[in-house]
Amino acid sequence: MDICIGGIFDGQKIENNNDFFKVEEHYSDHSSKYIKQHFHLFGQIFTFWVCEDVDLTQAMSKAERILKNKKRN
Repeated sequence: MDICIGGIFDGQKIENNNDFFKVEEHYSDHSSKYIKQHFHLFGQIFTFWVCEDVDLTQAMSKAERILKNKKRN
């Protein structure tokens, strides 16, 4: 899926072959570091980019919501 959870790119799909990447906000000192995480949900493995500021439990819950919304569409 490669959807970002948290940070500057929250909800956006980013294709990147690395295990992590960092994004800096222009005109600000704020940045977001994303780490590739694999979640086993609904009998499948999905890949998300999780901002380092987000708790893993919160990230899992958000990933579940994203997948449930995709099933509806």
